[in-house]
Amino acid sequence: MTRAATLALLLASVACIPEEGPMMKPGSDCLNCHGGGEGDARPWTVAGTWERQGQQVLIVDAAGKSFSLHVNQAGNFWSSEPVTFPLRVSVDGAAMADPVAAADASCNRCHGNGPGSGGGD
Repeated sequence: MTRAATLALLLASVACIPEEGPMMKPGSDCLNCHGGGEGDARPWTVAGTWERQGQQVLIVDAAGKSFSLHVNQAGNFWSSEPVTFPLRVSVDGAAMADPVAAADASCNRCHGNGPGSGGGD
């Protein structure tokens, strides 16, 4: 195996560690680390944890741009898609009553779903 292939295999295996990948810390405040501040976590614009795998989270921003996120097996979803706040959000067609401001784009700050949340809706 070449050195480049070994390095690629090593990097791929690290990406699968739950603490360092898409399965990490369900229910925690995602944007606390992934909000684009200090540290090396990839910055996201919206992120959270919801009830079950496969649910569809629809985001519509103030400029009319929309996109869907799918909840993974840990309940997590996230995006680095640039957005214009406030956002309208729905999960499987059920719309949130109030728009989401930039300060609330980490869904777990209000909803706190998952084992890392300490409670929530």
